Amino acid sequence: MAAPLEVLARVFLPARCALCGQPLPVAGSHAGVCGSCWDDVAPARPVGCPRCGEEVGDGEECLVCRHDPPPWQAAASVGEYGGALRDLILLFKHGRRDELAAPLAHLLRRRLDQLPWPSPDAIVPVPAWWGRRLRRGFDHADLLARHLAALGAGRRIRALRRRRPGTQAGRTRREREALAHGTFAVRRRLTGHALLVDDVLTTGATARACTHVLHAAGATAVSLLTVARAPRPGRIP
Repeated sequence: MAAPLEVLARVFLPARCALCGQPLPVAGSHAGVCGSCWDDVAPARPVGCPRCGEEVGDGEECLVCRHDPPPWQAAASVGEYGGALRDLILLFKHGRRDELAAPLAHLLRRRLDQLPWPSPDAIVPVPAWWGRRLRRGFDHADLLARHLAALGAGRRIRALRRRRPGTQAGRTRREREALAHGTFAVRRRLTGHALLVDDVLTTGATARACTHVLHAAGATAVSLLTVARAPRPGRIP
C-alpha cells in the first residue's frame, strides 16, 4: 500500500519516470528517474584489465595494453554503454537534464571506492566546446567532476581547454584520433595524480589527447574514470 505522502504526491504532482514512463514514486527516485530504472544499471565487472578498463582478463593487463599501452595509468567505468546506463547518459546530455549529474556522480564515486587507486590531486573534466556548452546550457563532464568533488573524491581543477569543436559520434577510430590531435591545450598547470573524468569512453582518442596534455601540464600520473565505456569488438584478453 502506498504511503499517504506518495498518494498525495501522485495526485497533486503527477509525474512519470523519464525513462520507463511509469508513475514516479517519491521513494527511490532521483532526478525524475524511478528507482527501478536506476537499479537496472548493470555495474562493471569487479576485475578486468586495470590499464584500459576493458572487462577482459582477471585483473591482469590485456594483450592489447601489453603490446600498445595507453598513456594513462589506469581506467575504469561504472558500466558498459548500453541499457539503462546509455539511456541515462543520453537523457543527461541530449535531453539537457543537468539534474542527473548528481546521481551519476554518485555512481562514479561508488565505482572509485572499489578501485585501488591513489587519491587524486586533481579531478579534471574533459572540456566541451564552448558552442556545445552554449546550446546544451552546461558542460556535462564539468558538472560530473564538480559533483564528484563535492562527494569528497578530490579537488576539481579545470586544467584543460578545448581549442576547436569536434563531433566524435559516427567517426572511425582513425578519424577520431586525427580530430582529437591538437584539440586540447593546457589551461592550468597541476602536479601529482590527475583523475580525468568524462561521460563515455569510446575509442579512447579524446582521452589519449587529454592525457598527453595533462602530462605536459605537470601531472605525474593520469587515471581515467567514465560513466560508461563502449566495448570494443574482438578484444583479446
